Amino acid sequence: MKAKVAASVAAVAVLSALALTAGCTDGAADRADGTEAKDRRDAGRVLSTDQLRHAELGPREVPGFQIERASIGTAGHGKPRTDSAPCRPLVALLGSRPQPAPAASVVNTFAKAGDGHHFDGLLGTIRVSAYDRDGAAATLKQLRLAAAACADGFGMTTGEGEPQTFKAVQTLQPPSLGDEAVAYRLANAAEKAPSLVTVVRTGSNLSLFFATSLSDPEGVEIPRELVEAQVGKIEKLANAERVPTAPPSPSTLVAPEGGEAGDSVE
Repeated sequence: MKAKVAASVAAVAVLSALALTAGCTDGAADRADGTEAKDRRDAGRVLSTDQLRHAELGPREVPGFQIERASIGTAGHGKPRTDSAPCRPLVALLGSRPQPAPAASVVNTFAKAGDGHHFDGLLGTIRVSAYDRDGAAATLKQLRLAAAACADGFGMTTGEGEPQTFKAVQTLQPPSLGDEAVAYRLANAAEKAPSLVTVVRTGSNLSLFFATSLSDPEGVEIPRELVEAQVGKIEKLANAERVPTAPPSPSTLVAPEGGEAGDSVE
């Protein structure tokens, strides 16, 4: 299983020149006022990498999924480029150096497992990032504008120097979670498998989910239970009166079958 997931992670990096995404849910006036007040509070608390570790999902925390810690580069290598200026905010988040740059990030991979933990083709990454000041909100604002401008698609060069073309960016209904959320489907001009992206903002933190499916392109999804679990953990951490300063003890993580929890990180 671990070898298959490792191969799947490589497939994510190659298949995806992912496509991170941008913006859409606006709440009512009272919700907006509360969000602004919360954002001001969050601006004074920027979570570190060690603190974000407390919000990571455990290997078997969400039934039906295998989750493994990964390196930052797993969510996108280097600095991808595009000649289309309006699409640059979308492209920038596909590499390991998004702009504006987060203060800290942690990355995990996930794979959906069927009976007997048999890999069924759905795989992806989860990147949770903490931003200074208004970086998280600014990121979604920039993405929202870029997604609208690039609905007919865009071309880019990945961080590895490979050309990639998306023929369409389709806005999807985002989950009603966090302070605001966005969801998109990117149609790859060369691959049958589309790329799905969901981004949820919780105060000054972003939870990004990318998914594709190697065996069932039409059935690709970003599982709601996975999003709810991850956003719930970052929300609890961000709202805690006292946030741990040290990383969680390995003993608090449940090791997956046949392996150890908490792989090394770059």
